[in-house]
Amino acid sequence: MSSSSVDREHKGELQDLKNDLYDPKKTKKALKKMVAHAAMLGTPTGAPNVSVLLPDVMHCLESADVEQKKAVYMFLSALSSSNADATTIAFNRMVRDVSSPNPLVRAIALRTLTGINVESMAEGMVEPIKTALHDNDPFVRKTAAISVAKVFGLSPETVESGNLISKLVELLEDSNPHVVANAATALNEIRQRAPFSVLELKMTTATKILAALNECTQWNQVALLDTLILFSPSSEREAVTILERVVPRLNHSNASVVMSAIKVMLYHLSFIRSEETSKNFMLKMSQPLCTLMSLPPDIQYTCLRNLKIIIQKYPDLLSANVKTFYCKYNDPSFVKAEKVDIMIALTTPVNVHEVLSELKEYCHDVDGDFARKAMQAVGKCAIGFEVSVEFCIKIVLEVIENKVPFVIQEAVVVVQTIFRRYPNKYESIISQVCSSLDEVDEPGAKAALIWIIGEYSDRIEAAEEILEIFFETYTEEESQVQLALLTALSKLYLNVESDRSVDMLQELLGKTNDTVNDPDVRERALFYWRLLAGDLELARKVVLATKPAIESKPIEDVDERLQNILSKRIPFVSSVLFKRPSDFVSYKNLYACPKEFKDTGELKDSTPQETKEAYQNGHSEEMDTLEDAKPKKPHTDLLGDLLSLDVSAAAPAAPLPPTTVPQPQQAQTSFTPQVVDPFSQMSDAFSSQTQPFHQAGQAFPQAAQVFPEAAQVFPATVQASQASKQSN
Repeated sequence: MSSSSVDREHKGELQDLKNDLYDPKKTKKALKKMVAHAAMLGTPTGAPNVSVLLPDVMHCLESADVEQKKAVYMFLSALSSSNADATTIAFNRMVRDVSSPNPLVRAIALRTLTGINVESMAEGMVEPIKTALHDNDPFVRKTAAISVAKVFGLSPETVESGNLISKLVELLEDSNPHVVANAATALNEIRQRAPFSVLELKMTTATKILAALNECTQWNQVALLDTLILFSPSSEREAVTILERVVPRLNHSNASVVMSAIKVMLYHLSFIRSEETSKNFMLKMSQPLCTLMSLPPDIQYTCLRNLKIIIQKYPDLLSANVKTFYCKYNDPSFVKAEKVDIMIALTTPVNVHEVLSELKEYCHDVDGDFARKAMQAVGKCAIGFEVSVEFCIKIVLEVIENKVPFVIQEAVVVVQTIFRRYPNKYESIISQVCSSLDEVDEPGAKAALIWIIGEYSDRIEAAEEILEIFFETYTEEESQVQLALLTALSKLYLNVESDRSVDMLQELLGKTNDTVNDPDVRERALFYWRLLAGDLELARKVVLATKPAIESKPIEDVDERLQNILSKRIPFVSSVLFKRPSDFVSYKNLYACPKEFKDTGELKDSTPQETKEAYQNGHSEEMDTLEDAKPKKPHTDLLGDLLSLDVSAAAPAAPLPPTTVPQPQQAQTSFTPQVVDPFSQMSDAFSSQTQPFHQAGQAFPQAAQVFPEAAQVFPATVQASQASKQSN
């Protein structure tokens, strides 16, 4: 709906308002109605376009009635948010009111004046602000402090050329604490957007800020504490002074004040060399942090996220207060998840069994996601504390035996993690884990179970039967499961070397070639095919190699540089998201002139070129070492079975039973008894699909360097096999 149609629709109402503006008895009531209408301009409610009455409103400013002036400025403020250009006609009148003898009028006029979002008017705001910054009334001065930040957002060049920032810094030493707080708030806003250093605190200024803490409102205290983070003490004595003055803020009822105080204390603790002094201040911080857990869930969540940053830097800060973070029955799921992370971060060899007893109860929670989170925590305890492995296994087996929904999937993954961390130690539980085969239906759990069977295939009697179950649904599985099955069958063959394992592996590789479209799975199949066609001892060294021990980090870890940034931004959004502000906030360069913008918080990170070169050099050296350590050449008798079947070139081999081998374009074929290489026929099956695998082979230049013999053996094998067929 256009403004003209709105005017016609509300023509009578606008005329009544105009008449009331000239009636001294109805002026204030009319102005209040116009404020409401101005606030609703641009909304679908169809409010009358009161901006046409702006010339009639201007005469109301001539009144000496402060309440009436206040109502007029409220109307101008509401109108400027939707139609700033219309309010420019009142600019000169507002500038004149900045010099009014009434401090309330001066402050309101200045606030409305700097609220006009028209860049061309910014130049005319400088002189009124300068005058107000030196006003005798503190209310006017604190209004002027905020006005500097507003004009900086409108035209930063005007603020910089007008030298307003330096005058704003001077207000930090004002005698009125509220003026100091507003100056700190304005400077905090400017320094986050300015491409230059705005403020460098000295001890005298920091002392003024500390003195104002006790007399300010709670949100002003937050602003002052955020400013103190800019002060870098020149001596340990100054750092102790700051810490002692900030400690009383830890007992405040506002969580934001408490977290801001902790932020300041953590920063200044880095300047303390005495371990005893640092420990005393850390003890003073621990109890307030625990008290925050009694606040509403949204505040708890914010505090818990920030605690992860704090604990990473000071792991012993809350080590004796792990019970404080036990989950309550009425905690929301997002709070419970964070509490579990904090519990694991605070776990020590002394209290690990106590924590596991609590996690055991969580594993049976009705909330499936939370129960899975608890099971993951059990796995972290098993990896981090060897003394707790037996207890962890007991918890996992209990979940598997009770077939707890959802959690059993995570339990199988935890068992795999334990086997990787402590190989060849707890094989006795494999049978109990395999009994949960019917309940395992998630890709991650299936892959974990297949890995366990493949890794211990030489100790599991029914390994072939179990893998055959997954073999039947191979084409329907996720790529994660398919990759695990390829590796498990390769391990099974190398460990057992049975005819059945050979047939299963050949059929699986053929099925991968015929039906699987995932390039990762096809490349893995090609890799194993070529590797197993060569020297089996070399293949065992590769496939059955000892895996490095895994490690688990108790909480979400951040690099040291990011940690230093986030620790100075507690409790801002960036510290909750564990991200640099520039990762989720678009910083606008407010300068019209080409001026390089720099984030003052070191928000952009880059990998040094030296690091890249060092990595490349180290990698190339490693590859050279592997090339030098060449394995011995395989036996020259390539007519024999490449999968270590007992076939000798000296004596004629016994006829093999009919073998089923996958073919790319036809059904399985039975063979007559003859000396035959299973993988030679497999090469024919793959020959029709040479082009895709040829491209995939180019993706493994390093593999070709590491296994040169494996890459050379296969062509010779095919030639020898063909020659054998011709001779027969």
